[in-house]
Amino acid sequence: MAAEVSQQSLAQSLQQTLSPNAQERKQAEKFLETVEQAEHFVVPLLQLVNSSSTDDHIRFAAALYFKNFVRRRWAQSEEAEDTISQADRQAVKSELVGLMISAPKKLQLQLGEAVSIIADNDFPEKWPELISTLVGKLSATDYHINNGILQTAHTVFKGWRSDFRSDRLYAKINYVLSEFTEAYMQVFVTTDKLIDKHANNRAALQVLLHSLMLLCQIYYDLNCQDLPPFFEDHMAEFMQTFHKYLVYANPQAEGDDDDVAGDLEEVKASICEIIELYAQRYEEDFAQLPQFVETVWNMLTTVGAAHKYDALVGRGMAFLRTVVRNPRQKHLFAASESLRLICERIIIPNTVLPTADEELFEDDPMQFVRRDLEGSDAGSRRAAAADLVRGLLDQFSAETTQVMSTYIQKSLEQYAADPAGNWRQKDVAMFMATSVAVMASVGSLGATRVNELVNIVDFFGSHVVQHLSALDSDRDAPILKVDAIKYVTTFRSQLPRELLVQALPLLTSHLAHPNAVVATYAAIAIERLLVLKQQGALLIGPADIQPHVEPMLTHIFATLGRADSPQKLAENDYLMKTVMRVFLASRTNILPLAPAALAQLARILGEVSKNPSNPRFSHFMFEALAALARFSCAADAGAIGQFEATLFPIFQEILQQDVAEFMPYVFQILAQLLSVHQHAGRLPDAYVALLPPLLQPTLWTAQGNIPALVRLLQSYLQIGGAQLASEGQLQPVLGVFQRLVASRANDHHGFNLLLAITHYVPLATLKEYLRPVLVLCLNRLQSSRTAKFARNFVHYIASVLCIGGATGAGVDLFVDAMDGIQPDLFANMLHNVLLEALPTVAGRVERKTAV
Repeated sequence: MAAEVSQQSLAQSLQQTLSPNAQERKQAEKFLETVEQAEHFVVPLLQLVNSSSTDDHIRFAAALYFKNFVRRRWAQSEEAEDTISQADRQAVKSELVGLMISAPKKLQLQLGEAVSIIADNDFPEKWPELISTLVGKLSATDYHINNGILQTAHTVFKGWRSDFRSDRLYAKINYVLSEFTEAYMQVFVTTDKLIDKHANNRAALQVLLHSLMLLCQIYYDLNCQDLPPFFEDHMAEFMQTFHKYLVYANPQAEGDDDDVAGDLEEVKASICEIIELYAQRYEEDFAQLPQFVETVWNMLTTVGAAHKYDALVGRGMAFLRTVVRNPRQKHLFAASESLRLICERIIIPNTVLPTADEELFEDDPMQFVRRDLEGSDAGSRRAAAADLVRGLLDQFSAETTQVMSTYIQKSLEQYAADPAGNWRQKDVAMFMATSVAVMASVGSLGATRVNELVNIVDFFGSHVVQHLSALDSDRDAPILKVDAIKYVTTFRSQLPRELLVQALPLLTSHLAHPNAVVATYAAIAIERLLVLKQQGALLIGPADIQPHVEPMLTHIFATLGRADSPQKLAENDYLMKTVMRVFLASRTNILPLAPAALAQLARILGEVSKNPSNPRFSHFMFEALAALARFSCAADAGAIGQFEATLFPIFQEILQQDVAEFMPYVFQILAQLLSVHQHAGRLPDAYVALLPPLLQPTLWTAQGNIPALVRLLQSYLQIGGAQLASEGQLQPVLGVFQRLVASRANDHHGFNLLLAITHYVPLATLKEYLRPVLVLCLNRLQSSRTAKFARNFVHYIASVLCIGGATGAGVDLFVDAMDGIQPDLFANMLHNVLLEALPTVAGRVERKTAV
């Protein structure tokens, strides 16, 4: 009955977390944060996910909460309290596999991540029955069940793809191979036969091809670290089947949606991924490699342009790139005709901007930017084509450059003949020119090595700068401006400094471009130029940027000001990151513009605090505020008054409205502002009034608040330690320490606070509180000792002993306090704790203090 009531209360709270009423949502979230710490919380939550009579939205919210709960609390370590009982852990593992098999796909995705986390922590030592349970539930007839089992298996195994090699990992893989491979092979062979049998049954094919897709993914999982003997022995059978489905064609298996990859496309993409792995890692055993090269080559010349084929095309080109980079296989591409054909029939067609991307450029600018910069799940044909070009350049630099240059020149001539009608040809030419010129690159620097046969400076002057010279050019094809800006960004480490400095005002003017993609890329380019270094120094210094700072900020704030909602305002984090970078690059030169910039940031902060929606935007916004305050107050200490007058009302509103996402940032900014008063000798009245609310236990229940709150209290003690002691405010601060030191997860924050008390509170007051503080620490040391706690305790003791330096005041203070608790306690502590933990103290300052 208790479980049923618990499910009802959980369902009600989860329903309230979906409410449009912010206050109702927060109350529900706080309730869930409280009850999740109780024993037997997780089992009713999982049962709620499994309740078919519950509303689907609540079930999904429960699955999402379960996944996040597992991520937060499942891992066990000596540094954190374990709030999940062993009985509950076992119950979860007993229920989870069956639930994964039967749950709808929408829920499977959330549960799958939880399974992965649990398996990563518990399998196989604490979950040895997992594989036998999966194998035992496989069905000879019900492939809906099999798909759930295969999905679960893939969820458990896929983490191996990115894991570092270790004895534990190999032991885990070998355990799975011994338990799983025979059953896997049987399902693989049976699935292949059933696909043949049901070739004209569209519904059956859909289920079976999904099974084959999962089988392919599991095949990769099991082979990703090393080639197991089982798969080496059966390579011929597997590769024959893979080749069969790489060329498989059946109208009944084709999906109806050209924008979404179907199971057949995913099967083929997974096969390309497998053969790429084998070409890269197991080439000597991969006798079928030449056959697959020919097959993939032919497939890429005939595959359609629909979006659903993007992942397949990307994986196919990745396979060819891997093969061509291998000197032992370069003969497959060595003929000049082969190079021409691969460029003409595979690379060039896949560098054309898809129609869907053109539409996205106009309809959803931010989505276009994110997909272009961060990629998509399906992968980009253009990016794959560029990678293939680089693979060819590795082995056939001169030949590839010559062939590609011919196509680039042809496209440029077509554009010159009709700029308005042939702008797509210029877009292709710019992309191909970049692909041919870049030999190596990293995200932080752009191109780090360029093709010696390509003159990037000459190309910039002849074909790029024309698109940046005037803001109103390329009205019919603003994407060419994006191409030009990206060229500067890509080659920023290779272009001459004077050219980059000359480009700065051109980029600044494009911050005002009416097209959001152009303006955003201009901001990105500026931000990346401002962090570029040469021989350890910034390439573009404060003097270079100073003439352009005001128009930069004016244009960016004007763009942000046009947003019609908090969500829309916070959408473009790239713009806010550039604001932050401009402040950092300007340093104290920002002072004349600080009042206007502060007013704009305060307006934005007040607006987005109503409904925080983009964590990246929020982060850069507060970083911008911190940078503006830091350099403004460094240039003029009197500026602190304006910052406090502007920000305090907004901070007060954020704290009153309990905007959890912003509170850690607010505490950090308050700590920074308070530190400016370090020469005042007293705490300003506004901060004194703020202290009691900061010490309320409710603020300290949110884990994200704790580091920032501790930092803020350290600033209070640094500025007014003596004042707090004289006014009786030290006792509640020590109450915070008592709370923190009792927690394995937060005891180090407690010691950071205690060190501030030790450094900034008068010796007489410290003497009054030292004995109860030591009693607390000794009790914790006896009841729940961890290496981290012992390490921090030793550092604290060393800090106390150092008080007074050569006078020995700290030594007398500490020995008297210890022996006041128990005679000869210091001597016992020295032998049993201090000398043992001393070698573990880390950090230059900490070790110096302790030694």
